Amino acid sequence: MNFISISLLSLRVVLILSVFGLTPMAALNAQNLESNPPQKELIAPNLEPFVGAYKEISQIHSTYQERIIQAEDPTKSEALQEEANQKMTQAVADHGLTITDYNTIFQSIQNDPALKEEFMTVLNRTQ
Repeated sequence: MNFISISLLSLRVVLILSVFGLTPMAALNAQNLESNPPQKELIAPNLEPFVGAYKEISQIHSTYQERIIQAEDPTKSEALQEEANQKMTQAVADHGLTITDYNTIFQSIQNDPALKEEFMTVLNRTQ
């Protein structure tokens, strides 16, 4: 399963690279997270909202990826990327998370096998 992340720094560029470049960009926040490990107090109550945002972001990715790739006009491609970015950002907010919290949880899931298993359980339960 491919995780999708959003970063506060250069949100538009990062999101476009992470979603449409097919590489997760959570590593951008890795240095910050290494020096300040996430607290269970953040992750535990926000895992289900994170899963909801993740699912919505995955759907947006699926919807826009091919359209952006096939856009022959760079202006149209950029407009589609911006539209997808706005929808993904809104999806995070709609689930009661900040971009920073979403990225922190995302990075924690990538780095903690037990948390990844818990994420997969919640994801499978809500599908």
